[in-house]
Amino acid sequence: MQIIISGRHVELAESVREHLEERFNRLGRFDENVSRVEVTLSEERKRCLIEANVVTRRGPGVRAGAEAAEFRTAIDRLYEKLSRQLKSRREKVRDHKASPEIPVVAVENDEP
Repeated sequence: MQIIISGRHVELAESVREHLEERFNRLGRFDENVSRVEVTLSEERKRCLIEANVVTRRGPGVRAGAEAAEFRTAIDRLYEKLSRQLKSRREKVRDHKASPEIPVVAVENDEP
């Protein structure tokens, strides 16, 4: 999985970059079709904004955004949002592909 990090008007510390890569590398376990994660960080009026676009090999991608006072907190919030979206998408695919359960009907014989 490829992680692309870009910043708008902000210098990103190495520790924040490592934290981001560590968290977003885990997204592959929710959906094995994740091929790329594009993350954009920005800072406005003492708020840290972070947006992500998850690109998958199959199906539509997932987008989310978060804001907090610090980048680490915003990264954690965004990770939770993306993981929730990927989990629900995985469950929809599983439920859709599951075979319908055939009800068992009891048959009574009148023969002695």
